[in-house]
Amino acid sequence: MILDLLDSKVRVAREDKEVIYSSLLSLAGRLRPAWNFLVSVPGIRKEPLSRESLRSFFNYHFEKVQKTFLEKERQAGKPWATIAHYINCTSDPNEQTERKNHLRLLAWSSVKGRFLEGLCLMATLNRMSATVRSIDVDLFAQVGPLEVRDENQICFIWTQQSVESFKTGLKALPDIVITNTSTSVTTSNILSIIECKCRETLGANDIRGEFGKAYDLGSSSYILVSYNAVTKSLIDAGKELGIEIQVFSLNTPEREQFIRGERDVGADMAQKLALARKRRMFLTAIEDKTAQIKRRGN
Repeated sequence: MILDLLDSKVRVAREDKEVIYSSLLSLAGRLRPAWNFLVSVPGIRKEPLSRESLRSFFNYHFEKVQKTFLEKERQAGKPWATIAHYINCTSDPNEQTERKNHLRLLAWSSVKGRFLEGLCLMATLNRMSATVRSIDVDLFAQVGPLEVRDENQICFIWTQQSVESFKTGLKALPDIVITNTSTSVTTSNILSIIECKCRETLGANDIRGEFGKAYDLGSSSYILVSYNAVTKSLIDAGKELGIEIQVFSLNTPEREQFIRGERDVGADMAQKLALARKRRMFLTAIEDKTAQIKRRGN
């Protein structure tokens, strides 16, 4: 039973990974020649975005997860000298498979958030126009400012930039930020924020926390992209607070269409993010709440 469950989870993770690889490559093709995407394998090399460089990036994190796993096992008193020792110390082929699957799932859990962030960055760029001829973008690294034209407005895209609130002094590290100036990310120039979450479940406290961050950073648009499925009640609650919750395409009822290649997750995400930005739902929610409070006060 446990083995069947792990096999199923590994199959889903493998499908997800391959679909995301294909979508990243498809987006890169559409965004050339304005944007040249690179993949850095930490401490090793930087290569043009390709299926091979994506696999190298994943394998680096797979090896990192295995090293961490061995260290924790040794601290717990386990005798494994190597991963092969851990897997082969049992002669039961089912248990060996279970151990391999466990490690594969640990690796995917550690890195899928990076793939989701990269996909959201490329999907965002896909609905905007570059203002320069050719720019190199290290897909999974801290980047910005990337100058773009969003309809008639010049704006700038950043990833993983630290920003401190003028109001509270609290710091945040949004996954993707769009600003109207290029100097730095501050609470005075943020237009939109995209946060990517890979938690198995999101709850009320998570949404209230995101609301607090959105309010503190002063963004008119705040989009939370959840890798995993989210209940309709939580999505509706997010709307009341001005938080746009978008569920990643592979964890929606349309999953099989994306797996079969009938639809593209990058194109789907590009449309979702563009529409969410235009709605500026957080600004609307704050204005509505402010009006309600004033009416009650009168």
